[in-house]
Amino acid sequence: MIRNPEELSELCGMVSMILFVSANAYYPARLIANNFKPWSREVSLFFKKYLDIHMILNLIALLTLTIHGHYAPADERNIVLSAAFAVTVWLVFAGVLMRYNVFHSMKKQMRLIHTQQTLFVVWLILIIVGHLID
Repeated sequence: MIRNPEELSELCGMVSMILFVSANAYYPARLIANNFKPWSREVSLFFKKYLDIHMILNLIALLTLTIHGHYAPADERNIVLSAAFAVTVWLVFAGVLMRYNVFHSMKKQMRLIHTQQTLFVVWLILIIVGHLID
């Protein structure tokens, strides 16, 4: 049972981490599978379903991350974690835009994908550094 806001923050932080890891395992799985193309119909369907799961889990993880950050003790907040949160919001927002083909031009979409992969690495570094300097 949750007794105080710090416990809620801690729980939401752990749930958020699990959801983000589960959701974003999509990328390495896809990179590995790309080495074995052409894909069978089953593999194509798996990645199509996993992409939807990837989107849903990332949206739920963003919600739990927001709760985690809101209820985190003031002494555990820092500029690096704030930057990590901003990057998280951008990655989820960009993912939703890409998933629903908001960008019709292939050139713009490819640029967005490249930026998203770069930001994913930046995001991981910010989270690690931000929690280490607490």
